[in-house]
Amino acid sequence: MFIIHLGFSGFPKGNASVQRVRLHFKGLKAAGMTPLVINKISHHSKNSEKRVNRSEGIPYLNTAYLLYTPDSFITRNINKISGYLGELLFFLRKRKKINVAVLYSNYFLELPYYWVLSKIFGFKIALQYVEFFSAIPGRSSLFTKLNDRLLDQQFHHFCDGVIAISNFLVQHVQKRAPKMLCIKLPAICDFSEFENIEPFQNSNYKKYLMYCGSIYYLEVIELILSVFEKLKKSNSYNGGLILVVSGHHTENWERLNLFIKNIDCSNDIVLKSNIAYQSLLSLYKGADILLIPLRNTIQDNARFPHKIGEYTASKRPILSTNLGELKHYFKDGVSAFLTDEYSEIAFLEKLTAVLATGETLNLIGKEGNIIGFANFNYLQQGIALKQFLLKL
Repeated sequence: MFIIHLGFSGFPKGNASVQRVRLHFKGLKAAGMTPLVINKISHHSKNSEKRVNRSEGIPYLNTAYLLYTPDSFITRNINKISGYLGELLFFLRKRKKINVAVLYSNYFLELPYYWVLSKIFGFKIALQYVEFFSAIPGRSSLFTKLNDRLLDQQFHHFCDGVIAISNFLVQHVQKRAPKMLCIKLPAICDFSEFENIEPFQNSNYKKYLMYCGSIYYLEVIELILSVFEKLKKSNSYNGGLILVVSGHHTENWERLNLFIKNIDCSNDIVLKSNIAYQSLLSLYKGADILLIPLRNTIQDNARFPHKIGEYTASKRPILSTNLGELKHYFKDGVSAFLTDEYSEIAFLEKLTAVLATGETLNLIGKEGNIIGFANFNYLQQGIALKQFLLKL
């Protein structure tokens, strides 16, 4: 069965979206399917790619004329058009041979575009649905508001099935299209990638808490910093804090750097960005506790952070909020540490209590790992996804 990826480009390296594609297609290949990833937009550095390449056994095709990102604005946009044209040529060559396309995009206009192509070239579309787009803050322009509303309200007209990441989104699909085929596939991880990774060690701070996330979640990062500062002031923790932050938002980066500069324990805080994946896994495995506060918002109730899978694979305990998807998988004090509410006081009280538990941290981490392996392992998800796509 021939399965292709459409939508986001950048495979095999990139953010959580690209990693979800990577692991789902890796799982499909392990389950006996024939996968192919299409990159229609060039996100690679010059001379780093070939037209057809392979990563972890997964073939991928770069359809743009230039295989690297041009510096010129005009050339870059002409190259984007060439990527769409190259993709069309691929469809012509493979017409009637593609079985299913897994579409992963946050641009509404791509949905009807690929829906028309699916009818012309004879393949089904399974839509990756990982966010309730209308609930994402900061997307205030008229175009983005319209785009997000159309994605959430009209998606079901342009696909044959939906791969939802959370119960919230499954229920939304069932409400909009009761007869639509839908499968829930939560966070995903390759647990074997952690096996030969040594925990991070540094002579300056043998112990540390850690958070990994996007600069767009500045509110969450600032809460973590405020809680950490109070932990240090009360002598409740003698370790450090490592923040691994990604994303491009100049104003938020300026605010974050200023925030860190102005707190008393800034010397105990390490801010990292754009680090190698192996280094990230090492940092996970060396942490006392891995932090991921979730807010009681529609956005956080609907999504399932990719890093949850990675956190559980590291065998270190998670500290989060008892809401959204986490409450369906983890139990406070058994497989994770979960606060009853998203607040500075709640996280400070929970951290103060659990940091004094010593060996319990390791036990909670191991229990979380069992939960993660049973639910977030790419091999099991690959089998489930294969069965779902066969139904289409």
